[in-house]
Amino acid sequence: MSLQKRQFNWYNFFICFLVSLGQIAFGYPASIIGTTLGEPSFLVYMKLFDLKSEALTSNANELIGAMSGVFQAGAFFGILVVSYVMDRWGRKAGVIYCSVFSLFGGALLVGSKSAAMFIVARFFAGIGSWGFLAVTPVYSAELAPPELRGFFVGMNGVNIALGYGLASYMGMAFYFAKDPVTQWRGPLGLALIWPLMMLIITFFTPESPRWLLMQGKVEKAREIVYKLHTIKSDPDQEFARGEFYQMHKQSELDRTLNPGWVEMFRRPSYRKRSLLAMGFAFIGQSTAVLVINNYGPTLYKALGYGTKDQLALQCGWITVGIISNFVGAALMDRIGRRPLMLFGISGCCVALILEAAIVATYAEAGTNKVGLGVGVAAFYIFLAIYGLGIDVVGVVFYGELFPNHVRAKGLCLSMATIAITDLVYLQASATAFANIGWKFYLVFIIITGLGAIVMFFVLPETKGIPLEEMAKIFGDTEDVIVYAEDILIDHNTHELVVKTHGGRGTELTYVATEQGITPEIEKAIVAEKIEHV
Repeated sequence: MSLQKRQFNWYNFFICFLVSLGQIAFGYPASIIGTTLGEPSFLVYMKLFDLKSEALTSNANELIGAMSGVFQAGAFFGILVVSYVMDRWGRKAGVIYCSVFSLFGGALLVGSKSAAMFIVARFFAGIGSWGFLAVTPVYSAELAPPELRGFFVGMNGVNIALGYGLASYMGMAFYFAKDPVTQWRGPLGLALIWPLMMLIITFFTPESPRWLLMQGKVEKAREIVYKLHTIKSDPDQEFARGEFYQMHKQSELDRTLNPGWVEMFRRPSYRKRSLLAMGFAFIGQSTAVLVINNYGPTLYKALGYGTKDQLALQCGWITVGIISNFVGAALMDRIGRRPLMLFGISGCCVALILEAAIVATYAEAGTNKVGLGVGVAAFYIFLAIYGLGIDVVGVVFYGELFPNHVRAKGLCLSMATIAITDLVYLQASATAFANIGWKFYLVFIIITGLGAIVMFFVLPETKGIPLEEMAKIFGDTEDVIVYAEDILIDHNTHELVVKTHGGRGTELTYVATEQGITPEIEKAIVAEKIEHV
């Protein structure tokens, strides 16, 4: 009898969900800058708006661009460091690292007295917040079962959108505060809640069993796997025992492989994975999603809406993202990653074409209400497609693509690509929109259009493939020690039977040795043996 397809365990889902909450600690501070820049009181306080002339100051666009862009600059350095932290001290240590920098940067933002202080604070906040974007997908991917990995890890994408949403809701709520300074300091202060929450969560979540195996801590890893993947209806615990055996044997090989940064590009199959992940990350951010998010109120203003309407429209826009991310997480284990990713890139390109046409035709005059309404609708359609096919699927894809010994580095390369891409776009956006207007959309339309064509030919399907077997779709079949389909349970002896087919193993069938079976599993096995007698 082959391993059971049923892999759902409520405890496993709950732990993966707790881990994914780290994405709120990313999404909220990443998005709050949009509503902050939309607050007139903030612009006045930071001397970016001159009340006498009722216009932005001469250097306002440059400073606004720096406030948005420096967050991504901090992200780049933070992501590279957090990969070392994750590999050296574990996935939980990565969460702690991100939380500390998020709290430090967030506190500086709340207390900022000048534009310069605000920009410095955004750098430190970016180190911590973007670190979460790299840590929690790796962490949850290594805890999730293969058949449900899309949904379990997809909760990261849902919580990214939720973080964006909470930032917009709080920006809207504090708009009605009587104190002008509270209008923007209040939402910034709430950003401190989420990294503090993640510090508390680390007391309740187990370490990644795959990381433990890479450190040679076999018994601790076995204990965690059996707890995460025990199925009540299966007394033999086929899935938990088989998965742990596969993980353990694979880790014995992975511990002998080179985990260095150079290896990510020297070895052909690793280079292919790295370029694939970085390419999709670049194209995904070239849809202009963060430009629209961070400059949302500014873009709605260009469409003729006032401050209150701008914030309300931003809240509605973000809510669409939360829903579409959840739908994507629910669908990807059924229809696969590849179809959703291709739909996401091409669909965003079409939505951007529509948006550019509307802005070019109606934004300057601001008199055609129907045309302006279609412009807002195009933004909403864009995010629905982005959330469904790029945001939530990308998070899962980056976390499952790489082998155990370089998974943290691989995902960090993806996140660093996103950070650098956003840095360039956000730094240029304020000036670009001020000088060339709707034509700036053409940059994103061209990149996503060409990107959709390229990805059609190179994107693989990773649905349902165990992390230990991902190498086979990149031609590294010799690096797969044992396949899940070859792990069976003999229900007469209740022993694990494994077939291997060459590669680095031997072509034979043998009884796998199991040590440290939990008392619950051992009791069930003994009970069944008595029944057979």
